[in-house]
Amino acid sequence: MTKLLTIQQFLRFKIWFFSVICLLLWSLLLWQYFHGGIPGHHFLADKNMPLVSNVWGALVIPPFVWFLMNRIQKRLFERSDTIDFPKISLYAWFGALLFGITLGLSIYYGFKPFSSNVPLLLLVFALFFPTYKSEYFLGFVLGLTWFIGGVLPVVVGSVFLLFSAFVHIYLRKWILFIYNYLKPGIN
Repeated sequence: MTKLLTIQQFLRFKIWFFSVICLLLWSLLLWQYFHGGIPGHHFLADKNMPLVSNVWGALVIPPFVWFLMNRIQKRLFERSDTIDFPKISLYAWFGALLFGITLGLSIYYGFKPFSSNVPLLLLVFALFFPTYKSEYFLGFVLGLTWFIGGVLPVVVGSVFLLFSAFVHIYLRKWILFIYNYLKPGIN
């Protein structure tokens, strides 16, 4: 028996999700403010690059979350006002969230073998999963926000999103075409 989800239920969830994310983000910034100050991060961890304060995340993340939740809603409910519960979207978001947290931990603890290979890993994932979709992007950015603020994950995630879309939509088709063309000769 599959559970059904109506557009009204999703709208309620979207409002709650947005509110919780904003509350967590602003609570983190308040905690940082009263415990040594709100940190900032340099682009590409290079001291010569501009410093971006985590405060900017309070301005960037809320509209970012709302925008992506609207995109997810439009895609899920484009044909009907009632759908089967979107387990795949939930798994995609959770997987990307875990990936973002793992990347944040590797940056925080200086584990270079993982953090330096993230672009390659994301391109490999893009061959198998549509990592350019909004739920992946949202999970990735929220996973990294705790560690490096809200602005840098959006910027870096946007670049990864473009490359992932290219790999999944175009490169994957060419790889499958070549594989299927060569497959009769392999057997």
